[in-house]
Amino acid sequence: MRKQHSLLSPPLTKIALISYLFIAQGVMAHGYVSSPESRSYKCKLGQNVNCGPVQWEPQSVEGPDRYPESGPADGKIASAGLSQFSQLDEQTATRWHKSAIKPGLNKFSWHFTANHATRDWRYFITKSDWNPNQALTRSSFDATPFCSIDGNQSRPPVDVTHDCNVPERNGYHVILAVWDVGDTVNSFYQAIDVNISGKGNPDPDVPDTQWQDIGDINPTMNLQSGDQVKARFFNKEGEQANLTTSITINSANEGQKNNWPHLLATEINHQHKSLAAGQLGKDGKIVPTKGQNNIYALQTTDIRRAEVQVIKDQKPDPQVNVGGIKDNYIIQNNEANVDFTLTSTEKLTVDYLVFDKNNAQVAFGSTAVNNSTESVVINIKNAHPGNYTLVIKTKTFSLVQQTYQFKLVNDSTDPDDDGQKGDYDYSFPEGVSNYKAGSTVLQPKNGKVYQCKPFPYSGYCKQWTSTSNNFEPGIGSHWKMAWDEK
Repeated sequence: MRKQHSLLSPPLTKIALISYLFIAQGVMAHGYVSSPESRSYKCKLGQNVNCGPVQWEPQSVEGPDRYPESGPADGKIASAGLSQFSQLDEQTATRWHKSAIKPGLNKFSWHFTANHATRDWRYFITKSDWNPNQALTRSSFDATPFCSIDGNQSRPPVDVTHDCNVPERNGYHVILAVWDVGDTVNSFYQAIDVNISGKGNPDPDVPDTQWQDIGDINPTMNLQSGDQVKARFFNKEGEQANLTTSITINSANEGQKNNWPHLLATEINHQHKSLAAGQLGKDGKIVPTKGQNNIYALQTTDIRRAEVQVIKDQKPDPQVNVGGIKDNYIIQNNEANVDFTLTSTEKLTVDYLVFDKNNAQVAFGSTAVNNSTESVVINIKNAHPGNYTLVIKTKTFSLVQQTYQFKLVNDSTDPDDDGQKGDYDYSFPEGVSNYKAGSTVLQPKNGKVYQCKPFPYSGYCKQWTSTSNNFEPGIGSHWKMAWDEK
């Protein structure tokens, strides 16, 4: 195995480049974690709902390899950076069904639909103080895997189980299982939602015929003009590129999820004599159909497997600017109004949710933004002082999630004031350039207050940007060099 290097925040330009190369070259449909069931596999089982197309193919969550040095961009780790699976990137304390496990020895099982030569399997877990209402990033996870299994560049069997010691944790956590394929530049990413407490079946029968079923064209999603779909074919030696068959979507009608599989099946039948796609009738004929189609090869050929790859015509994520969020909102008459603005140059529907410090959802809503700025007021009833989380989500081509922290405090005229107002100088990172020895700041990410150390360490306190947070109080990798927890 190559030596791992921890990198909390790889350059986005590198991530974008790797993601682009994957979209252009990647092969889909390989494997998923079957026990404890991964987020994507629970979508297939129906335990997770509103998952989008991953319910059809939990085995297809494939992205650039060697996380955390490279791999999918922060915020898109669970989907491996694939826009068609972006629902997997939603992250709140209540969004996903969880499996109950205990710390210590656990078994993790993979099921492979295409068992490639393997470099390794690695398992990462969220930190003890991670925020379950914030999109998954590298800083959410321990940088070092708690379990690593060498694949010896061998092709594993269809089902593999690993014995791994899960670190001591309590409550809701996410385990990120990464399968690094040895004969491609990609890895497969499986997010596993767990609650920690206390110490392929054969294909359906087909008529006895000269044809053998080697794959499927599934109606997984609607496509847009400019998107491309490829059928790729493999024998025991690997991919046979000369047999690749592709179509390009030219209209919204062609892109309907029940239409493009028919188009691809028809093109396969047009280009090949020993390959065919469609539904196999009792008369031995294979006819393309709307919706799901099987892919077949003559038994006299050496082709044994087919995979379908969707190449999305890349479009930028929609931009929603959130403004006016305050550090503190006042509770009056047991209620609080959280106000802010949403601005976009596109027509979007923006969903928002509010969670209290115990990750209980206390408010939610939705606002339409159409090339405009809209004012939003969220009323929180039965409000209590403390830390809160605001999650804002938009979805067009892919999911974009933003997470903000704020506090609810009692009115200063209220005799039951919680006394939390004014016990720090700044709410991080406001006023960062003014930090000096003795400055106190509230860290909204964990609700704790930190004090800048005396000279000569005080100079580190103001060394912070959104892309370089080594000295961020309570969060950064070297925060203790600059700060003391109050």
